[in-house]
Amino acid sequence: MIPLFGEAAAFTAALCWATSSMIFSNIGGKAGAQTVNRGRLACSIFCLTILHWVLEGQPWPSSVTWEQLGWLSLSSVLGLVIGDAMLFQAFVMIGARLSMLLMSTVPIMGAVLAWVLFNETLRPIEITGIAFGIGGVLVVILGKRGRPAGLAGRNYVLGILFGFGGAVGQVANLITAKYALIDGYSALSATWIRTLVAVIAMWGVALLLGRVRRTVTACVAPDVGKWLFLGALIGPAVGVWLSMLAVQNANVGIASTLMALPPVLLIVYEGMILRRSVGWQAVLGTCLAFAGVALLFMH
Repeated sequence: MIPLFGEAAAFTAALCWATSSMIFSNIGGKAGAQTVNRGRLACSIFCLTILHWVLEGQPWPSSVTWEQLGWLSLSSVLGLVIGDAMLFQAFVMIGARLSMLLMSTVPIMGAVLAWVLFNETLRPIEITGIAFGIGGVLVVILGKRGRPAGLAGRNYVLGILFGFGGAVGQVANLITAKYALIDGYSALSATWIRTLVAVIAMWGVALLLGRVRRTVTACVAPDVGKWLFLGALIGPAVGVWLSMLAVQNANVGIASTLMALPPVLLIVYEGMILRRSVGWQAVLGTCLAFAGVALLFMH
């Protein structure tokens, strides 16, 4: 095993998610949140099929038990269908940086859920981490200087709720997917199956609602199509695959902390590359939230 392979995979996954979230946020305002979500899933299954063919020797998985298929399907519906539908709506309403900050509460929610449902003991350092994480998010979403320009009122509150909904979906997704990754099952195969289930579900709904033609037309538009494909390759395909490699090959706490980096990376991106003013509250709150996630996983 290559030293720090899992940690490198986790950090690279964070880079992928930060990049793809900016892409999806930008094109979601043009084509619509759910149109982009359906389009990126279709692009993702294409990219994953090529990756699976190259790395596993065949275009799709051939060995999966019914139990694993059940867990992966449930994981897909909770995370990629319901959770991501909410996340993409948040991208359009409150932007990539704030949406990804809300997604950083996933490990915090997981720890609290384990305490409530499974009576797992929380150590003082973990309680401190939860307090830091919640406090950091509250500093950003309640402070006017932490908000993207022009956001206020009902749309802001709805965007925040959609962002939290996406985080809840991700928690459910991780818990259910873990049952399918036992005995060293291929992370890439698991990603392919989950994505295929999401494609069938999302495009099935579009078919029932008569929105297939509208979705295809919007997704192949010149100012959307190329970015949609790039975002799908970077985020849902490569990013998700790397995250599963990270969980399999590194300490889960370290991997989770590194994969919680996108909000910090997006602040750097907005401030240093786009030259946007993000405000001291956004910087302080995001750093507090990340510190909380890091503390949560310290041993």
